[in-house]
Amino acid sequence: MKPVSASSQYVVRDNIRLHHLDWGNHGQHPVVLVHGARLHAHVWNDYSRRVKDKYHVIAVDQRGHGDSGWGAQGAYQFEELYHDLRAVIEARGLKRYTLVGHSLGGMVSMLYANRHHDEIDRLVLVDIAAGLPPAPPNTDFSRVAEVPSQREFDSHDEATEYLAGIMKLSPRHMVEESVKYGMRKADSGKHTWKYDPALAQMRRPNRGGADFWALVKDIPTRTLLQYGSESRVVTEEIARRMAETMPNCTIERIDRAGHALFTDNPDAFAASMERFLADGTPEK
Repeated sequence: MKPVSASSQYVVRDNIRLHHLDWGNHGQHPVVLVHGARLHAHVWNDYSRRVKDKYHVIAVDQRGHGDSGWGAQGAYQFEELYHDLRAVIEARGLKRYTLVGHSLGGMVSMLYANRHHDEIDRLVLVDIAAGLPPAPPNTDFSRVAEVPSQREFDSHDEATEYLAGIMKLSPRHMVEESVKYGMRKADSGKHTWKYDPALAQMRRPNRGGADFWALVKDIPTRTLLQYGSESRVVTEEIARRMAETMPNCTIERIDRAGHALFTDNPDAFAASMERFLADGTPEK
């Protein structure tokens, strides 16, 4: 497993210690990466290693995830997550940057881009759109999004086997790395995931009554929506609607990939990112 050359940095907001990884190369165009529900900043490690000598990469741990502190009961609304992201970006003094959000992180990024599009050079939405496909009431979208359920394991090897069974398309070494950085010791002495157990009750994103289809209409930022060919979160129809609704949105299907397309097909994800970022030099 390749070493992680990023440094851990922290910002405190609302008495919550927010962690993020800084991969160095300050002075180059910043790329801010925001993970999905029940994941963590290290899920971006493969991509970050590929581009750390070209961009200034920052990967955040959202509250309740990874090495960030947990929110008070129920304090995981989009508005709180938005303010957390804003606190990190302001603390780092970023003025012009690319924002990349996966799943829950993509929802937060849409809200953020709606309010701060004057700062964002590019926006990348990774297998997430303003709405979900038609489904029966109370459909548990967390079960189709390749995220681990809260449970305990006797060892990291056992957890790796479990996660590999969920992420069937992902390279083994990326599953192993996700387990290595995504687990903590439970009170029982066994191993469990680092996310707040309260997040396991989130069956689908809590949009707080916000109309995200109306919200994305007002985002002029150059946007790339990537969706996995095997995804059940973003369909081709949903992707086309995003392209028709957002003023400056292009879509790209990533083949042989589900919801976690950056781990299912990391080469295709990185190539897609590079094409998008190279299409006109992003501002620093």
